[in-house]
Amino acid sequence: MRQSLMVTSPYRRGADDGFIFGLYLSLMFFGSIFAPKLPLLGLLSFAMMIAVPAVIFIFMRRYDRQLQECATFPMFWMQGVVIFICGILISGALLVVYLQWFDTDYIRLQMESMAELGESPEAKGTVLEEAGSITRRMLDARFIPSPIAIVTELIMAAIVSGSLLSIILGCFFALRNKLRRRARQ
Repeated sequence: MRQSLMVTSPYRRGADDGFIFGLYLSLMFFGSIFAPKLPLLGLLSFAMMIAVPAVIFIFMRRYDRQLQECATFPMFWMQGVVIFICGILISGALLVVYLQWFDTDYIRLQMESMAELGESPEAKGTVLEEAGSITRRMLDARFIPSPIAIVTELIMAAIVSGSLLSIILGCFFALRNKLRRRARQ
């Protein structure tokens, strides 16, 4: 016999999970920023980036279990989208604060490194040479993106990729639930 079911809104569940995901993304971003000083952080950051689908899967699976496998595809999709929106807004805010007030030269230094890499003999005839050339022209024109511009691009990319991942995982859970219901009948 099933217990009575109190349905948590996918928006609420996504926001709660999004807070945790925001801390996860912040750790991932700051790991990559500090990787030149502590190389192990680069490896940790890369592993965290690869694990993002698994983390979202775990959030969705917990939500599915809470709803006793009665959640629908739109609920999963909306939960995933809200997780990404809340998570990237939290980590983006921390990243803007860091880049704007604590490490104001970070973007310029990264661009200079890219330009130097593109000018190296190993980069001749590769995409790196073209990227380095574009970066050098940007530096010469003093066109260095602001932290807000960089983070805005990250937010847009995270929302689009998070939406696609949520569609895939939402389809998986909804289809699995449908097949399990049929098997019980």
